[in-house]
Amino acid sequence: MTGLTMVGISHHGASLALLERVSVRRDARQDLLMVLRAAGCPEAVLLSTCSRVEIYVDNTSLGLTDLFCALLDVLVKHSGVTHDELKAVIEVRTGRVAREHLFDVTAGLKSRMRGEVEILAQTQAAYRESQTADMAGRALAQLFPAALRSGRKIRATTALDGFVRSLAHRAVETGLASLATGADPRVLVVGSGQMAASAVNHLMGLGIRVTVAARDEAYAARLAGAGAVCALSALTRGIAQTDLVICTTAAAQPVVTMDHVSGAMAERNSPLTVVDLSVPRNVDPAVAQVPRVTLIDLVGLNDDGTAEPGLVAALSLAAMMSNAAAADFTVRLAAREAGPVIAAMRYRVKLACEAELAESADWPTLDSDARARSVHAIAGKLLHGPTMAARHAAAVGDSDGLRRLCTTFGVPLAEVGLAETARTGPGSGAVRIEYHPAASR
Repeated sequence: MTGLTMVGISHHGASLALLERVSVRRDARQDLLMVLRAAGCPEAVLLSTCSRVEIYVDNTSLGLTDLFCALLDVLVKHSGVTHDELKAVIEVRTGRVAREHLFDVTAGLKSRMRGEVEILAQTQAAYRESQTADMAGRALAQLFPAALRSGRKIRATTALDGFVRSLAHRAVETGLASLATGADPRVLVVGSGQMAASAVNHLMGLGIRVTVAARDEAYAARLAGAGAVCALSALTRGIAQTDLVICTTAAAQPVVTMDHVSGAMAERNSPLTVVDLSVPRNVDPAVAQVPRVTLIDLVGLNDDGTAEPGLVAALSLAAMMSNAAAADFTVRLAAREAGPVIAAMRYRVKLACEAELAESADWPTLDSDARARSVHAIAGKLLHGPTMAARHAAAVGDSDGLRRLCTTFGVPLAEVGLAETARTGPGSGAVRIEYHPAASR
């Protein structure tokens, strides 16, 4: 049996090209959760964003190596990438380290733009999707709300919100900075989701009129406000009349194609900047070859804001708060997990104490309360060290340590909910696993 395990890839190690192949569109996530259940993972959360694809699993009967192989196979079959491609960049974290990682991710500390705000809503959505699939078991139902509370507290108590850390805002700033036009740029936002709304609001706050293109034209009109609406069927004409295109759609195939851009550029002489925030990319990368077109994807949105002293200080405080929240959660979790083991040890030691004291001459003269106090005091002294050891073992995820204590005190493992084999061991949580594809199938 394996405890909390995270398997996934992120922009830290994977290229954008690989991320977009492995990414899971929202309308496919429930199906993939069902695949995970069938693969032996009854409790799982799938987090897929523009920066990462991560699967958090708990309470599975699979051993760690078999679990890793099963999850890798699921991602390979979903994405069509090879095992070797994934193995080169896959990240595996267990126990305490997996918890700390999730707290940092939810706070935006592991994002392309450190401290960005969108990740909170994305993590909340991933957890709700798991709930909908009835796969947010007891452990995950404790972990994810705790990480989300921590993320919200960090945003409420640090200065991060004052720096408007947002990929949508960064796309607007980068796109506008690349323009050679004057003070009245024409901007087209393609999409109608959270990122599109954030970009439109930021542009409007700058006094820039925006045209919005989306499949749902009624929603596009509400999003555009005083701006205009462009039908997707008229995208070539819309692009021809704009200086900056920001694409935030979530389609499986490019929405802004080579035909759109080349056709638009044939009607104009001025340059065009296109920013693609989508994963997978929804702007055909080939448009970068069109003369006078500048294409910027997520990799091009360099996070140069970390040079600001105030932001550096806010991120440092956020990291300390995230670490403290994760540590506090681990301590509370350890107390809950160690509790049954400690209670079972105490019960057996009390029985042994009573049996020994019954042989003493004074025992028959003591009333029941005095006997209970004597047994409790002796048991407490004898069990102080083992109790501390049990709490520490639970805190670092050392199920082997808990097992040894149970064996020493004659506690059946099933009585306290421990498996016969290790869940995750103590230490850093950095796991080295040999992958054998044949064994996983």
